[in-house]
Amino acid sequence: MGNKQKKQDLEAELNKHYNRWEYLREYGGRDPFYADGTNMNLVRNHILYYKNKMAEEYDPAYGKYPDIYYRDTPPESENSYMAKSWEIRDKAAEALEMYLSDRNFAYLIAHENMLDKKEKDNIYLENVLHYVSGLADAIKNGDLIIMRRHAYGAEKYCEALAACAGKAQEIVKKKQEKNVKAKKERR
Repeated sequence: MGNKQKKQDLEAELNKHYNRWEYLREYGGRDPFYADGTNMNLVRNHILYYKNKMAEEYDPAYGKYPDIYYRDTPPESENSYMAKSWEIRDKAAEALEMYLSDRNFAYLIAHENMLDKKEKDNIYLENVLHYVSGLADAIKNGDLIIMRRHAYGAEKYCEALAACAGKAQEIVKKKQEKNVKAKKERR
């Protein structure tokens, strides 16, 4: 790769990371495990890396650095920072309301005691029900990372409720049919 191409690539990378940092600050990300502040600090480290790489690659006698090199490095962020936290809270509350009124969730709660441990484990019942209780706990405790998973992904949790309820219905139906058959045989 030529010297000129290397410099253009470094400049493009630096520009890309500045844009990413700004985007995270204003709109936030969708990382399911880390707050926006943590990711902003990671991007900040990338900016520092590319500035250092640029300083290594550019020969001061060859020419001046591009303007982006002189742009202020973003400040360190609080690792817990979350952009649009109010929106996340509102959407998480809406998601919880959606789950609690979902007919599949109601079915699972109503029929949970009809399943034995092995059946529950096979259909991941405890995990699926924990989506709802976990979100309620996250709202109560102010855990924006968990809230964000639900705020922008409620559909996949509703799909999990539906899939689990469908499997539970099959198990319950078979048990009911077996009980009816056993009663008939006893007569």
